[in-house]
Amino acid sequence: MSVPVSGSMIRQELLLRASFACIVTVLAASVLGADPDTGRVREHFKSDNYTVAWKATRTFDSDAELEIGDGSGHGFTLGWVRLRPRDGWVDVLSFQLAQGLHPYGSKWPPDRAPVTVRHARMKPDAYAALLRDLAVVDAAKLDPIRRDSWTSSSRDFWVYARLTANKKTLVDLDWAGYWGSLTEPDFAKPQAAVALARAAIRDLDFKEHTLAEEERAWASAKFARDWKKIKESGSHWWVRERYIIMIGVVGDASALSALRDAMQGDPKDRCVYYAINAVTRLTKKDVRDKPVEEMDVEKTRRRVLDALDKWGQKE
Repeated sequence: MSVPVSGSMIRQELLLRASFACIVTVLAASVLGADPDTGRVREHFKSDNYTVAWKATRTFDSDAELEIGDGSGHGFTLGWVRLRPRDGWVDVLSFQLAQGLHPYGSKWPPDRAPVTVRHARMKPDAYAALLRDLAVVDAAKLDPIRRDSWTSSSRDFWVYARLTANKKTLVDLDWAGYWGSLTEPDFAKPQAAVALARAAIRDLDFKEHTLAEEERAWASAKFARDWKKIKESGSHWWVRERYIIMIGVVGDASALSALRDAMQGDPKDRCVYYAINAVTRLTKKDVRDKPVEEMDVEKTRRRVLDALDKWGQKE
């Protein structure tokens, strides 16, 4: 028995099918991740050296402040970047040390501190997208794949990412060492965070910048905080040296306490030499032997510490 079908019934059925198709599409997007950046971020975690499980993704506040750092051991570089939200924009402050390879025949390396400071502004929506990307990085749980053999290289590098909001640390990633199949599970997350942040700021209109007092105070606080974590780390030995060189140019008097600590080490350690030079730059009081690169570090350290004590008494 046939049932007559009107044009109205056909239109209603077509509308129902279209609505169902839309619902299926939305549900699929929810399962796969509606954010189009998710897949791109996950591209950073394709490796034969670990497996990835994805935890629930957190939502970071739009006023969270991001710091990244990176450097190449054999490339003689080290950089810091601070991204700080303001009303209507995000301040991006870049510090870059580029020592370059300069062979020397003196007792110590020449007293060079080629640091550049640049500033740019970032749009809030672009920063929000970066924070979403970092939330995906944060959600990755990496487990190494155990094998009987492993690979390594002579590429030594440092990667660092720290996200804070309301005086709480939300993300804290820091790794230095040589690339290798055994170490990749440890450096993959900070490396991905740095790569995403560098890509996000790459096309900004950076200009040379003169540091304000607040910015110098921030750099000094960063140096003092990070110094406590890296001063005993064997893999961070060259990072320590470049931190000291950097802070001598971009810091202020509040860095002197941590630099005093850096001067307490073995006088054969270049960190002591670099700390003497950094203190000299910050205090603008020079009691070093000349030429500087031939100084007796043990004796010069005593003079610098005495000068610091006298300088502190006057403050």
